[in-house]
Amino acid sequence: MPRTSARRAAEPKAPTASSSAQEQYVKLREEILTGKLTPGTPVLETAVSARLGVGRAPVREAILRLESDGLLSRGPHGAQVRVRSTDEVFEIYQARIALEAEAAASAARHASELDLTRLRHVQLQATGAADPAQARALHARWHSVLAQAGHNATIVELLERLAGQLAPYETRSLAESPNLATTHGEHDDIADAIARGDQDTARRLITAHLQRTRDVRVAALVQAETEAPR
Repeated sequence: MPRTSARRAAEPKAPTASSSAQEQYVKLREEILTGKLTPGTPVLETAVSARLGVGRAPVREAILRLESDGLLSRGPHGAQVRVRSTDEVFEIYQARIALEAEAAASAARHASELDLTRLRHVQLQATGAADPAQARALHARWHSVLAQAGHNATIVELLERLAGQLAPYETRSLAESPNLATTHGEHDDIADAIARGDQDTARRLITAHLQRTRDVRVAALVQAETEAPR
C-alpha cells in the first residue's frame, strides 16, 4: 500500500454533524439535570456555541431536542431552561408514580438474577456514600435500574423523560440525613418484594415511596413560593 494511502487510513475521521449535535445535547442535558443551568437560565445558540467551542448548527439541533424533551422552552429572548410551576411538578410526579408502579410490578414478574444484582449493588453504593449528593445521585440511578428490570422499553423511555423534567427541582431536604435513611429502607423493602416476585407489594411500596418524596419536594417548592418577594 502506498504511504499516502496508509497515512490517510490512519487519520481519524472528522466528527459528523449528527455526532457533534449528540455530544452537545448530552453536555447541555447534563448541565440542566445537575443544576448548573437552573430554570429560567437563557440557553442561547450563539453563547452556547462560543462557550463549548463548536459550530452553531449542532447547538441548534441540541436545543431543539432539549425543547422536545421538555427541558427547554422558548422565552421572549430565545431558548431558556424551562420554568415549571409547583402544579406542573406535582402533575409530572403523578405520571411518574403511575408508570413506576407498573415498572415495579413488571420487575417482580420479569427481573432476572442480573437485574436483582444490579439493583442491590446500586443500593449498597448509595447506603455507603459519605456525600449526601452522591447518595441522591445513586438513588436516581437505583430508580433507573428498577425501571430497566421491568423489561418494558416504553416505560423506561417515559420514566427517563419524566425524571429529567423533575431533576431541576431537586430540593436540599431530599439529601438530608433523615430522608436519606428513610429512602434507604424503602428501597430495600421494594427490592425485597421484587426479589420475592410479589407484584402487589412492589407496586404498593414504590407508590408510597414516591408519594413521600413528591410531598417533600412539593413542600419545598411551596415554601419557596411563600418566601419569594412579591
